[in-house]
Amino acid sequence: PVLLRLAELDGSGKALPQRVPAQFEADADGRLTGTLWWLMPTGDKHLRRFKVALAEDEAAPALKITADDTKRFFDVAEGDLPVLRYNHGTVPVPEGIDPKYARGDYIHPLFGPNGEVLTDDYPKDHPHHRGLGWSWPVTRWKDEVRDIWAVVGVWARPVAMRRVESGPVMATLEAESVWKWGDEDPIVRENVTLRAFRKAAGGRFVDIEVRLTALADGVAIGGRPHAGYGGFGLRAAPVEQQAITLHTDDQTVHSRRSWLDYSGVYAGGKGTAGIAIFEHPTNPGYPNTLLQYPALNYVMPAFPGEREVPLSKDQPLVLRHRLWIHEGGADEAALANVWTAYAQPPQTTVAR
Repeated sequence: PVLLRLAELDGSGKALPQRVPAQFEADADGRLTGTLWWLMPTGDKHLRRFKVALAEDEAAPALKITADDTKRFFDVAEGDLPVLRYNHGTVPVPEGIDPKYARGDYIHPLFGPNGEVLTDDYPKDHPHHRGLGWSWPVTRWKDEVRDIWAVVGVWARPVAMRRVESGPVMATLEAESVWKWGDEDPIVRENVTLRAFRKAAGGRFVDIEVRLTALADGVAIGGRPHAGYGGFGLRAAPVEQQAITLHTDDQTVHSRRSWLDYSGVYAGGKGTAGIAIFEHPTNPGYPNTLLQYPALNYVMPAFPGEREVPLSKDQPLVLRHRLWIHEGGADEAALANVWTAYAQPPQTTVAR
């Protein structure tokens, strides 16, 4: 890939010494249109100008992706520091866990700022819980309800890995899976795009987009009746000094901010670390109810709650979330800034 750098310009148009890595992502293979990604360097909140140039060196990408021989899982790392594993295929069931809980299509392990494991998988108290994932207790097809959340009667099975790209700014995975009713009939096409960004001063961002398209009539998803849990959720690894922060602005606020943060001292870490989850404001139902289960180390922005949402064959249901993996505990000002950068990113114009 072409290596790009941004140089910020001062008021006189002179380039400042700092060079910022940039990464171009094409809209499709061979296209010249797409998105230029970079992590904005610290600076004042005003109009800023950058010049794009080819990199002068041929440094290796900051982030790399490796897969096992069967492409069952894909590991993302930044140098020697592990970032995450996306399990596209079935994860082997640990000894002592009922094989009926075997499943794939989720992230585990997710690693912290210093390589500590932040997620839990196949916990004995709830063996269907899976690291960082997206699933629904109510998985309906016509007049019958099964449960992809608890791994009962419907499973997500891998189809193909559509994109595997490493670069100086982020690593990108695009995976396609199909939900199979009774492990036979395809009822939903699931497309997941995962972008893991290089570590910055404040931590690391991971963006996850899930698109669900019905392949049959009469398909719907919903949360657990009388409880509402389901959707995008985190089963964290056990921690000391557990701290859970939930924030949703009052209904009177025009641009309602919403996030949750799960922090503590993880085994193998170097002090407190945390994971913040942000919903994108374009998500249906935003801001969705934030749920916490401290005894289970589980948190989530629950969608769609106790109601059921039908899936369409023509228009996918799109759920977007951002993870912020950070050192230290929850800091209200920092969380507010991350929400703003995700929900209301800076506006850009391009000039020759």
